[in-house]
Amino acid sequence: MNQIELNRTLRFILDNIDQSRKVKNQAFSIRKKLIDLTLKQEISEQEFYKISSVLTPQSRSPLWENYFIQKHDCERVNKNEDRGDLKKNGRYYEYKCSGYNQDSNSVNIVQIRPWQDCDYIIQSISDDGATTFVLTHAEMMLEVQKIKASSAHGTAKALEDNKNKELRMTVKKDSADWNRWINNYCRESDIFYSETEK
Repeated sequence: MNQIELNRTLRFILDNIDQSRKVKNQAFSIRKKLIDLTLKQEISEQEFYKISSVLTPQSRSPLWENYFIQKHDCERVNKNEDRGDLKKNGRYYEYKCSGYNQDSNSVNIVQIRPWQDCDYIIQSISDDGATTFVLTHAEMMLEVQKIKASSAHGTAKALEDNKNKELRMTVKKDSADWNRWINNYCRESDIFYSETEK
């Protein structure tokens, strides 16, 4: 970025920062109502994701998870069970969402817990909506190896004796990994298998 572009960018930020803060504060003030408004179809799902995108990841991730659980009539799993976040048709699922990073065009998946006995629902969320991937536990463990997941927390030395290491990985859009996920794991309305399906 040359000096002229940098000056324009700084000027734009300074001219619009107060409005940006107002938008973020307003979105935060109605965040608990957004799910209800969307389920009642007073706002579209696309509008729900667009409004919530201005929230911090710590605010929007639980919001997206709660919306998914309510939309699909799932049962929330008690954290003490150590089997993911939700249950549907007798199966347990860990829910992960990522508002994809528009700068690097990638989806970051963090705190993958390989020891948990559950399948995975991963959502890549943008202003256009959610792309939903469903992976069995075995498929996720295969992807962890293929994509070369790394430790989500701590140094290698600190984690030496830790049997329960949380992992993280990144799937870049328009990459071979992304295309494999689209072809193998992308689901629309048939997100959940019935209890008898494998």
